[in-house]
Amino acid sequence: MRYMSELKTAENKKPKFIRIARWVILILIVAGAAAGAKFVYDILNPASLFPQAPVMTPEPEPEEPEPGTAGPEETPVQEPAPTADPKEVLTGISDLEFMKNRVNILVLGIDESAERADWGSFRTDTMIVVTIDFETNDVHMISVPRDSYVKICSGSGNPVLTGNTITTDGVNFEKEILFDKINSAFSRGGGSKKKGYDYARMTVSRLFGGIPIDYYVGFNMNVVKQVVDAMGGVDYEVDIEVSMNGRELHPGFQHLNGQQVLDYCRQRKGDSDIARVQRQQNMLFAIFKQMKDTGQIVNIPSIYKAVEQNVETNLSFKQVSSLALLALDMSVDQLQKHYVLGKAYSMRGRSYWLINTGKLEDLVWDVFGVKMNSDPDIDAGRIIERIEANRAAIAAELAAAEAALKEADRLVDLYGHLFDPDSKKLLSSAVSWVEASIEHEDKQELIDSTAMLNGINAQLLSVFGQTYPWQTPDPVFYDQTPEPGLFGNSPSPTPEDIF
Repeated sequence: MRYMSELKTAENKKPKFIRIARWVILILIVAGAAAGAKFVYDILNPASLFPQAPVMTPEPEPEEPEPGTAGPEETPVQEPAPTADPKEVLTGISDLEFMKNRVNILVLGIDESAERADWGSFRTDTMIVVTIDFETNDVHMISVPRDSYVKICSGSGNPVLTGNTITTDGVNFEKEILFDKINSAFSRGGGSKKKGYDYARMTVSRLFGGIPIDYYVGFNMNVVKQVVDAMGGVDYEVDIEVSMNGRELHPGFQHLNGQQVLDYCRQRKGDSDIARVQRQQNMLFAIFKQMKDTGQIVNIPSIYKAVEQNVETNLSFKQVSSLALLALDMSVDQLQKHYVLGKAYSMRGRSYWLINTGKLEDLVWDVFGVKMNSDPDIDAGRIIERIEANRAAIAAELAAAEAALKEADRLVDLYGHLFDPDSKKLLSSAVSWVEASIEHEDKQELIDSTAMLNGINAQLLSVFGQTYPWQTPDPVFYDQTPEPGLFGNSPSPTPEDIF
């Protein structure tokens, strides 16, 4: 008893920091055990997240001695740990709950430039719906041409309305559904800083008849360059001449680096948007095939970690790893390519891709097995029919507008050097409105703008034609006459859809 008493006394006399240190060590041991238990739980329950994928280093094979020579004296060494199986590694870091049924992902490529560092101001340069069937390992890439003419939807899935609720003269009018190019949805939603991804997802979802698109991946185009360089380049049959910022690429089979792949995918000049979509799909297919052939699929989680600063997505790291696991098991033939069929068409002064909704219904049935009812308001055939009918109905107004522009050009050629600044500004504004009216193909706007330009032409002719009679051209008169106070008192009309 005396010994125990002395021991306790001695223990109490030890410095306080030693006793604290012992408690800290004990706590760390307990925490380590808890962390180990959490790791085992994550493996057995894939809903948890892993911070990073393990890096596998293949073991070097031992050198064989030459025939007839004695090998070096064997020294007992510790057997190296077996190299982890790639599939087991990916399975351990994948979200297996995610890998059920079908998942649809909207992939958005943003062509970022140095002048526009804020993603909120960008439009999406590439739009691909990637749909994955985990039961069959089939993957479909559906490219949506960026100029596709659609109804823009908000993050709630409802069409966006445009127009003011009241005009400057106090006349109320009803708001209209916003039609625009599909690549504008991202910027109209405020880009990555606001609801750009929700606008883009819901707009594409509505285009496909309400197919749910819950996930997105947005990346600037430099990611393509980084990924290709990380995998050591890609072998590819270049089919066009490429010239961009002083760099050139010529047709033929060759090994491309990241910058060359990026230039090839971005090439626009002298080519159609659909041809560009097909090139992008073919390049993605070539990259996937080379990663399969060289065994680099297992490195996808590590590559993603290296480029994630240029990627925005609502996929977790475990879900990205799940996609790599799927790619490991699928064959190249299971990756299929599609794009939304339609027709390039110019209306209201802009080029659009008008969608063949019948073909779109067939595509949705073939890929998703769903019968959809397409939106007749965006059908190419119906739109073209209405526009052509309208163009026939406004043929006289279009001809009068073209004649007014021709007369203005003739007056400028004869008297332009004599115009005072106010006359030049007045005529330039009138010409701009008539040109816009021709693009908008709106009958009333054509009548109003042509009348204004005719009035200004007549005023200029009366002033300069009388002062310099030897240069006076034959006057041109029209039925329309300018309304008093039209110019300068009311703004040019906001362009409205003609259908």
